[in-house]
Amino acid sequence: MIAIKRIYIFSALIFLFSSTLGSPAIGQVLTKKVDPLRPIIEIKTQKTLTVEELIEKLKRVNYILLGEFHDNASHHQLRGDLILRLNQSKQTVVVEYLLAGKEVQFLGSTLESLHAAGFNSKAWSWSIYGPLFEQLRISQRPIVGSNLDRSISKAIFSGEPNPIPSSLKEDYQKSPLSAPVMSALEQGLIEGHCGKLPPAYLKPMTLVQRLTDISMARVLLERSSGILLAGNGHIRKDYGVPQVLKAVAPHQSVVNVAFTEDDGLDSKTVANYRDRYDYVWLTKPIERKDPCADLQFGKPSS
Repeated sequence: MIAIKRIYIFSALIFLFSSTLGSPAIGQVLTKKVDPLRPIIEIKTQKTLTVEELIEKLKRVNYILLGEFHDNASHHQLRGDLILRLNQSKQTVVVEYLLAGKEVQFLGSTLESLHAAGFNSKAWSWSIYGPLFEQLRISQRPIVGSNLDRSISKAIFSGEPNPIPSSLKEDYQKSPLSAPVMSALEQGLIEGHCGKLPPAYLKPMTLVQRLTDISMARVLLERSSGILLAGNGHIRKDYGVPQVLKAVAPHQSVVNVAFTEDDGLDSKTVANYRDRYDYVWLTKPIERKDPCADLQFGKPSS
C-alpha cells in the first residue's frame, strides 16, 4: 500500500538544528516518458491520466501545488518537466527551499544565484535539487521563497510570548484546524519523526508547521497565479497550504499533486487520499538507508 512517508524532518526544524541555459535545452528535458506502470492517478475518479491530460486540467488553475519526497530525484525531474510543459512563463514558482521574501536573480551560475538568495545546498542537496533549478531557470519564471523565517521558529521553540508575527496572525486566526484534523497533524509529526519526538517538542513543532503552511499560502496569494514546490505534507488539503487558501481566499482555484513512490495502490488507500490530494503521481521507489536509525533530538527547552 502507498504511504506518503513523513520520515524527513521538515525544513524549519532543519534550520534550527543544523551560466544561462539556451532554449535548445527545453527539447532535451522533455524527451523522457512517464512509466506507464507508475501512472498519474486522479483520486476523485480513480482514473489513470497521461501527462498531457493532467496539464489540460492544470492550465486554468490559479494555484498548483506539487509535492515531493525530498530525496527522490525523479520527483524533481518530473516536476521540472511538468512546469516546462505548462509553458506559462509569467507564472511564479514558489519554493519551500528559500525563506519568504527571497527571490532568485540569475546573474551567474544557477548555484551562485541561489546562494545569493539564501539557498542552503547542504540542507537541500544540490546533487538532487540542481537539475530542478536548471529546469526552472529554463522556464524563465520568477522564483521566490516561502519558508518560515528562522527567527520565528526559534522564538516558538524558545517559548517567547506572542511569537506569531503580525504578517501571519490574521491568516492564522482565519484558518483554524478542527480537533480531529489537529490530531491528525500531530500524529503525522510524531510518525514523521520516527516516534522519537519528545512530547515537549510537539506543541511548538505543530505551530511551526502551521505557520510554515500559512507563510507559503501568503506568498502564493501575493501573486495572481503560482506553482508551489514543497513536501507532500505541506500540500495536504486537510491541514496544509490548501486548507489555508480555502479559508482565506475561498474563490481561488487550487489543485494539488502528490509525488510518491509506488508500493501498490488499493481502494482503501485511494479513499484515504480523497481528503488529501487531487492527484497522485506514482514513481519508482528508491533505495535509502533507514532515516530513523540516526535521528536524535537534543534536550527540549523548558
